Amino acid sequence: MLNRSIGQAFVVFALLGAALYANALGNSFHYDDRHSIEHNKHLRSLANIPSYFVDPGTFSSERRGTMFRPLLLSSYAANYALHGGWVPGYRIANLLIHVLCSTLLFALAHKWWGIPRDAWALGLLFLLHPLHGEPINYISSRSDLLVGCFYLLAVLWSVERPYGSWSAFAAALMSKSVAITLPIVVWAAEWIRDGRVRLRNRYLAGVLLLSGVYLTTIVANRFLTSSLAKTPRTFDVQLWTQTKALVYYIWLFCMPRALSVEHPFVVADRWSDPVVVLAGLVLLSLGGLAIVGRRRVEAQAFGFFVLALLPATLMPLNILVSERRMYLASTGLVVIAVWAWGQMAARRRRFAIITGSSLCLVFAAMVWTRNPIWLNDITLWEDAVAKGPGMFRARANLGLAYGKQERWLEAINELEQALAIKGDYADAWVELGNIYHDTGQLELAERGYRQALALDPSLEGVYYNLGNLAMGRKDVDGAMRFYRETLERNPGFADAHNNLGQALELTGDFAAARQQYEAAIIDNPHLGGTWFNLGGVAERLGDKQQALVAYRRAQELLVALPEYQNYAVRAEQAIQRLE
Repeated sequence: MLNRSIGQAFVVFALLGAALYANALGNSFHYDDRHSIEHNKHLRSLANIPSYFVDPGTFSSERRGTMFRPLLLSSYAANYALHGGWVPGYRIANLLIHVLCSTLLFALAHKWWGIPRDAWALGLLFLLHPLHGEPINYISSRSDLLVGCFYLLAVLWSVERPYGSWSAFAAALMSKSVAITLPIVVWAAEWIRDGRVRLRNRYLAGVLLLSGVYLTTIVANRFLTSSLAKTPRTFDVQLWTQTKALVYYIWLFCMPRALSVEHPFVVADRWSDPVVVLAGLVLLSLGGLAIVGRRRVEAQAFGFFVLALLPATLMPLNILVSERRMYLASTGLVVIAVWAWGQMAARRRRFAIITGSSLCLVFAAMVWTRNPIWLNDITLWEDAVAKGPGMFRARANLGLAYGKQERWLEAINELEQALAIKGDYADAWVELGNIYHDTGQLELAERGYRQALALDPSLEGVYYNLGNLAMGRKDVDGAMRFYRETLERNPGFADAHNNLGQALELTGDFAAARQQYEAAIIDNPHLGGTWFNLGGVAERLGDKQQALVAYRRAQELLVALPEYQNYAVRAEQAIQRLE
């Protein structure tokens, strides 16, 4: 009977979700989606899936973008295998996972309370809450969806199916590291039940063992050490900042009308900040009540909310607060809301039904009206800047979006305002340099690039850009120096290999140029221009066979690109000449 109810809930939630997010299907990829999905060559073949479990570098097309989330990458690869770069397919997958999470909460409520009314209320509120619009619209938030799904499944199976629960926990860890809180949740549940924690408990021992294996893995593959090395603030500042963030999250859950991809939230530099003190007092009061009434549902739900946000509270991250970070933790607040509604329904049933239905309709309307904000980067970041004009990252990303549309003056204005807020934001200097380069203001472009490198010498792409500027002014030696700096930091930078090869050709070192072209093709075999260059240098070196192979491949790749038709014709002529 329960399984049938769960199946019915999934169908109902799927239909509601499809209606709720129908106007989101045409939305584009957004910021992190570009490097982790759209341009990530590691996702182009299912045969690469084993590498996701050993190499954090497969997470991104950028060398800096290392993450260890192998199940997340596997899901992206499955999407690509099914429909390539068709964006709606990725968003539909996100929505289905959200529907599954809502269904799992429905099942948990049935298990805990045995009241169908409350189970439906719990699943519906989680499905419809506007805070969960970001994980649907922002494809890279799938990590939050997946970890939420596997985490809830692990909790659901924790008693009846311990082996299944352990498997779900392992899958959650492979989706996002916030799953590491499950042992603490199990420990707390054991303490609430018996007043003590028995480490001989078989289930607790299993989750602790899996946690140890996971921590050993992320230390061995250097994901943990690289993450700690990139922390943007000290741990004490992080704690003060996230103390007020926890209260902000509660307010945002209760009043989700000012949603934004970049909330106007600032760092707290000291514990004595009045806002931090007040937030701390609020949390201490709520925590004290939860401990005193620890056997009550609402107290346990609040404890889960705090524990689920513990990793983000302790670990300094670039973005101070984000809606997607609330996904798993919000289940605790949803439980509290439904518990309170259930108390109301027990006394005033009609009023509770009217109130709950009205709230669902309001939330659905909020989701529907916010979906178009995610249409493209310009609509998204214009909304963020309007709600947080003092947020430097929002202005920089809006400048980048304007630049892609060649709205140069608007782009420069936004980037300059971002730098006026935070002058040491290296990425904004890079984008400013790119725009000046595209508009032919090469001296200003070089100034922007050099300022970026002064702030962050690890930006290999900036050395590449400076190499291109040097090539443009015929400074071949300077260009080669910059290209080699690029390749020293990222040996897999195919375009840098190609351009270094072109510079070497100008010096007459054709053998070295050929080596660079061959290295570029190994990194990216779809570079038609590099194949053409390789054909030319092989012909100069008298290697007719390699020249023919290279020209044929160049012709195959370039003939489909209108802007390279001249090179496709030249490749065809070279083939006829050599044959």
